[in-house]
Amino acid sequence: MAQWLEKEKEKFSRACRILYEKGLVSGVGGNLCVRAGEIYLLTPTGYSLRDIETDNISVVDENMKLIEGQPPTKDALVHMEVLKKRTDVAISCHVHGAYIIAVGSLLYPGDNSIPPITPGFVYFAYPLPMLPFLVPGSNELKTSVVEILSKGEIKALLLQNHGLITLGESYSEAINIAEEVEEAAHIYLLTHGKARHLTDSEIEKIKSL
Repeated sequence: MAQWLEKEKEKFSRACRILYEKGLVSGVGGNLCVRAGEIYLLTPTGYSLRDIETDNISVVDENMKLIEGQPPTKDALVHMEVLKKRTDVAISCHVHGAYIIAVGSLLYPGDNSIPPITPGFVYFAYPLPMLPFLVPGSNELKTSVVEILSKGEIKALLLQNHGLITLGESYSEAINIAEEVEEAAHIYLLTHGKARHLTDSEIEKIKSL
């Protein structure tokens, strides 16, 4: 198991660095979780994703008992509860991209937040629901996130004034979704919310690809 786990840790730490280098997290913000068999790998609390190494990654069992590494992020229960319910995905990613947070502070909570601006955003994350602001780490936030992300095939959720959670079958999928949302948020801000929206017909064609 040791060799297998070491490889999982290497993939995990690489994904953390990608998120940091892409500007999707900063400081000690953001976190990541992967379900690997019967265990979970999580970012440790108080660490920047730029500093995640194989020896400080939190490894826990399904009851969140620490197996090795540092204590996990305070969002551990959120990620783990979602992944337990969504057997179609293995990755849960929470990012704090500046454009994502900016849009999340301008738009309104509901089932559809960022308008359909780019094909990539429409394909991966539209319609994008947004929760009203809830205190990070709170039980209210955990309950609300799990309730929404447990439904259907939703793979992205915007958190008002806070950031974004994405899900994926792989690290690439979860990160790609985050990048598409960050790009759509950036374009929305650049165009002061006046960008042309894709039509229902165009959206239908994109979704069918």
